[in-house]
Amino acid sequence: MDLSGRYSYSPLLRWNPQVEEYFIRAYGADHFSRISKALTRPSCYSCIRVNTLKTTTDDVIQKLLAIIQNSGSSEADVASSVKGRLQNGTISESQIPGLEYVVFVKGSGPHTIDYGYEPDKPPKEVIVSRKCAEAVLRGAQVYVPGVMACSSHVEKGDVVAVSVAVEQPTLDGGWGLGITRGTVLQGSQTDPYYFERSGLYIGQGTAMMSRAGIFRASEGIAVDMHNRIFQLPSFYDVLEGEIFLQNLPSIVTAHALDPQKGERILDMCAAPGGKTTAIASLLRDEGEVVAVDRSHNKVMDIQKLAAEMGLKCITTYKLDALKAVRRKNESNDEPNMCNSKDNNYITSQTSDSMKLHKEVPSIAAEGLNGDKSCKEKGRTCGECGMAQEEINALVVGLRIQKVLVLTALIESFLMLPVLLLD
Repeated sequence: MDLSGRYSYSPLLRWNPQVEEYFIRAYGADHFSRISKALTRPSCYSCIRVNTLKTTTDDVIQKLLAIIQNSGSSEADVASSVKGRLQNGTISESQIPGLEYVVFVKGSGPHTIDYGYEPDKPPKEVIVSRKCAEAVLRGAQVYVPGVMACSSHVEKGDVVAVSVAVEQPTLDGGWGLGITRGTVLQGSQTDPYYFERSGLYIGQGTAMMSRAGIFRASEGIAVDMHNRIFQLPSFYDVLEGEIFLQNLPSIVTAHALDPQKGERILDMCAAPGGKTTAIASLLRDEGEVVAVDRSHNKVMDIQKLAAEMGLKCITTYKLDALKAVRRKNESNDEPNMCNSKDNNYITSQTSDSMKLHKEVPSIAAEGLNGDKSCKEKGRTCGECGMAQEEINALVVGLRIQKVLVLTALIESFLMLPVLLLD
């Protein structure tokens, strides 16, 4: 059996036939084929948003070049290097008007990798989830939670090939991974999705733990990737608080919202906080960004990022956005501002304090009457800690957020062919 093409990266994108037919009519067969091929590859650029409240774009470029070159150059040497690297396009400042705080770092690939395959002696292998593989293709390491399966007898320090398990059609008509975490790989055709994983090898690395250690640990780096199909620098723990790795459409979304100093803006489903902090930065930390998410841990992530970037205008709420707002015609009774049922309470938190400390009731978006009292427990709306004008501001923010979400979808769709075919 010829395995020359197995240990490579040559994925094929499968479309729903009706969707494929629609796009072929819209773009033409040749253009759609190019889009499909581009969608199997990561962006050739890493996009970085500079926190202009702490630093400048020029300073970030100089620091990144010094880190990438891994040298202890003097400031003069780095400045000279900046000019050269900017000329060849490796690191460049955004030329999009108004987005001068965005920096692009260009990668390379795809590269050919020798996995050391020999007849009857397949390389040791680690299978990762699709989400883990997407992160690896963008420069990340392989972390423990992303590992699904591993060859037997893998020890710390062993060189391993890394492949990706992609969801496959299931008997019930859905999609599933079909691999139990901890599966032992034998390097034979009896391995899970052996043939489906052909052409889905994303790189080679060194195991940082034994096989047993990988599936016992809950966190940590499982594989240190030293040989990648696509070479993009990792920005993990790099210039924390000064830069944030973010997709360009998300940055454009916050820019299109055009936040002005003193405004109050609502960001629903805000985790992990990328657009939230982008909006706060554009406000110059003067105003308020109300960020809500239904997960306690995700709310804490937003708070951590806000603190890391030195932003104090972000107020976070642990809140299910789908249940936070109700319209007047959804109930026979005229809604009150307050709802004293325990399961409707939300937890709020400002970014300059890391303790969840205040509870406020859920918000009725329309038909509000600030003079009504809550019938249960006899509390008035004033005791909720939110005045009528605050509620109105949140409602206005909600309407803005609808525009924000639509803008994100529109920008992502319109920019897709341009970015992917660059």
